[in-house]
Amino acid sequence: MQKSIAVSFAALLLTAVQPAIAAPADDACAALMEARGHLVAMIGSTDKATQDDLKGKVHAASAKLDGTLAAMMKSYNANDEAKVAAFKPAWEAFKTTREGEIIPNVYAGKIAEAKAIAGGIQAERMKQMKGAMGCK
Repeated sequence: MQKSIAVSFAALLLTAVQPAIAAPADDACAALMEARGHLVAMIGSTDKATQDDLKGKVHAASAKLDGTLAAMMKSYNANDEAKVAAFKPAWEAFKTTREGEIIPNVYAGKIAEAKAIAGGIQAERMKQMKGAMGCK
């Protein structure tokens, strides 16, 4: 009797402790928030070396997100493909504004301008992207 209880308990424990597999949309959301976090930190920094380091981290997280989006489009999952289709236009506009306006303003010491853009159109795009991907 005790042996069967122990075996049942072990089986239950093994099924309960299996690692969770993240959905591609969750990976996309994580990379998006990582890129955003580094950009916010960059805007808040006045040290050029720190800004350079954070810029590299922004680009690395963005590359990770681009890779996830590409994989989602090749997944043969209509739901993933629809999410990417809704997400991608805002993401491309977000990156263009980040690279052409926010980062140059940060390096030029125009922090108020960078914050205005980040809190304006970029915040709207972030909301749109999070909604399209279903970010929590």
